[in-house]
Amino acid sequence: MSDAIAKLDANLIFLDPSQYPDTSQLVQEDDTPLDSFINEKQQRLLTEVLSGYELNNGIPFIVAANVGIFRNVRHPAIVPDVFLSLNVSVADTSDRPDVRSYLLWEFGKPPEVVIEVVSPTPGNELGSKFTDYALMGVMYYVVYDPLGKLSRQPLQIFELQGGRYLPKTDGWLPLAGLGLTLWQGVFENVNYTWLRWCDAEGNVIPTVEELAIRLSQARLQLTETQAELTAAQNQTKQALLQGIQLGLQLKFGSQGLDLFGEISALDDLNLLQTITASLLTVDRLEDLRQIYSLT
Repeated sequence: MSDAIAKLDANLIFLDPSQYPDTSQLVQEDDTPLDSFINEKQQRLLTEVLSGYELNNGIPFIVAANVGIFRNVRHPAIVPDVFLSLNVSVADTSDRPDVRSYLLWEFGKPPEVVIEVVSPTPGNELGSKFTDYALMGVMYYVVYDPLGKLSRQPLQIFELQGGRYLPKTDGWLPLAGLGLTLWQGVFENVNYTWLRWCDAEGNVIPTVEELAIRLSQARLQLTETQAELTAAQNQTKQALLQGIQLGLQLKFGSQGLDLFGEISALDDLNLLQTITASLLTVDRLEDLRQIYSLT
């Protein structure tokens, strides 16, 4: 890109709203169908999983699939499979109903992350798009090639350095506060190797369905734990009552067994333990009764 074009592109980004170019003639939508159900699912997995997710201490962001990005009015839109742009929101252009695409001069910046999923028919992911996204200033360019159409390496991540893309050796994207990783599993009843957002430790950002499953499992585990605790408490109570009954019978005879009826109705294990210990020292049943009557 020449210095003159670079300067013009930069000026477009920082135009005053009154100087915005006429976009009425821009083709901001097309009806090109997706090439596979897998690609459609992959795109939704990358976009919907961030719905409600707090990114970089709650900054606004746009994550979208199949939305055109215009670098300037002279170049046609590039339509990535998915892009992520930080510190912007769709509300930024709510007063401009004519804006249905990502116009760099409207949002003032390029997306930080662009993801292309290579379809059975490759679309210049490592050719013209590689150059176009670099000219646009996209910091991270991601090419996911699950079918091996372009390379033996299914996931390639590039970082913009000095105006050109250099391959990254890991999947962490510091500027975005997110990472990308390959994950083998089931999404919407399809077992596949999916591209997933992840945190710094490599843990995938869960979908709503996965969160619901985790919550259900946690509730089930809590119920089981409570049941086990209750069973253990009942066993302890029965053991204490057996000891108290034997102690009362040995020390006070039939009168002691009459008192046992009252004691057996107690549920406080600590109190039952106190009564058990007191059987060794008390000489009167009334003294024993006062132990639980005062609580």
